[in-house]
Amino acid sequence: ANPQSDTSEDDGGSCQPTTSGESEANGSMGIIEMGSRLFTGMYNELDDYHLDKTVWNLFAGQKYPNIFDNLYIAKDGGFSEIKDLWYPMRFFTAGLSLVFICSNVYFILYVDISILSHVPPSGDASDEKTMRTMFLVTAPLSRLVFRDTDSSHGDDLIAYLELLGMTFIFAHALHQLCKMHGASGRSERLKWFACDKFFWQIIPQLSSYSAMRLLHFVSPAVFMSSLSMLRHDVRLTPLSSSIKQCLTFALFHMFCFIVGFDAFLVKIRAAYGSINQEEMRPGDLYGALVFMVQVLGVIRLGTFVQQRLFVFIFAGEDGILQPYEKAKQHVWNALLIQRIWETYSLPKF
Repeated sequence: ANPQSDTSEDDGGSCQPTTSGESEANGSMGIIEMGSRLFTGMYNELDDYHLDKTVWNLFAGQKYPNIFDNLYIAKDGGFSEIKDLWYPMRFFTAGLSLVFICSNVYFILYVDISILSHVPPSGDASDEKTMRTMFLVTAPLSRLVFRDTDSSHGDDLIAYLELLGMTFIFAHALHQLCKMHGASGRSERLKWFACDKFFWQIIPQLSSYSAMRLLHFVSPAVFMSSLSMLRHDVRLTPLSSSIKQCLTFALFHMFCFIVGFDAFLVKIRAAYGSINQEEMRPGDLYGALVFMVQVLGVIRLGTFVQQRLFVFIFAGEDGILQPYEKAKQHVWNALLIQRIWETYSLPKF
C-alpha cells in the first residue's frame, strides 16, 4: 500500500503524520463521540468548533464528498408511515386552530363594521376623528369610489376589500364542502382534491387572515421567488403573452403593496385603543393579541416553506415545477388525505 500522508496538530502544536485511513477512522470516531456528548448534555461552543473541524477534515479532501449519504426519499411518498402521524396533542392543536379562526373572524367583523359605521372600535369619538385625519395611500381612490370627501378617508375601502376577501374565502370553503359531499358517489378524485383545498389551504388561511396578508406577496423572499418563476415562463412563451404576464405581475404586486400597506395602517390605528391603555382589561388584551396574530400571519412562512419543499421533491434538477410535476404534487396531497381518512377514525381525522 502507498498511503497518502497527512498532518494534524495536537494540543502541543506538533505535527504528526497520519494515513488517510486513520484520518477517516479518527474522523468517524470523532463524530460518534461528539454526537454522544451532544445527547448527554455536555455540548458547548468548544464542542461545536471541534465537531466542525472533524467533519471538515473528513470531507474536505474528497473531490466528490458523499455528504448526503443518509438522504432518502421514500418511493411510496411516505404513505407507509401515515400510522405514525398521530399523537394525543393533535386534539389540542386542532382546538387551538378553531379558537384562532373564531377569534380572528370576530375581530375582523367587529373592526371593519365599526369603520364602515364610522364608530371607532374603542368607542371613543376622538379616536374616530383621529383615524379620519391620518393619511392613507388609497384615500383619493376611496373618495372617488364613495363620492364623499367628508366621511371617506380610505379606511372604508380597506374595510370593504377585507370583508370581500373573507367572504370569498368562506364561499370557496362552502364550494369545496359541496364538492366533497356531491362527488362522494361520482368521482373519488374530485372528492379528495376538494378535501386537500379545504383542510390544507382554506382552514390555515382563516386562522390569521387579514388584508395585511397581501404584503406576503411583496416580501423579499416571496417576491424574488415569483420573479424567478416569471423569468422562466417568459422565456418559454411568445412575445405578446410575455408582455401580458409582465404587466399582470407588476399590477398585481403593486396592488398587494398599496392595499397591504394601507391595511397595516388601518389595523394598527384600530388596535391603538386597545394597546394604549394604563390597565389591562380582557377586551383590550384580546384586541392586542388578535392584532399580533394577524401581524405574525402576514408572512405565510409555513406555506412558503411547503412550496419550497414541493419544488425540491417534485421539480427535478431544474427547480421549476412543470405542469406534469404540479399534477403529481396535487395528486400526492389528495392521496395523502385519502390514506389519513382510511387509517384514522373521524375524531382523529
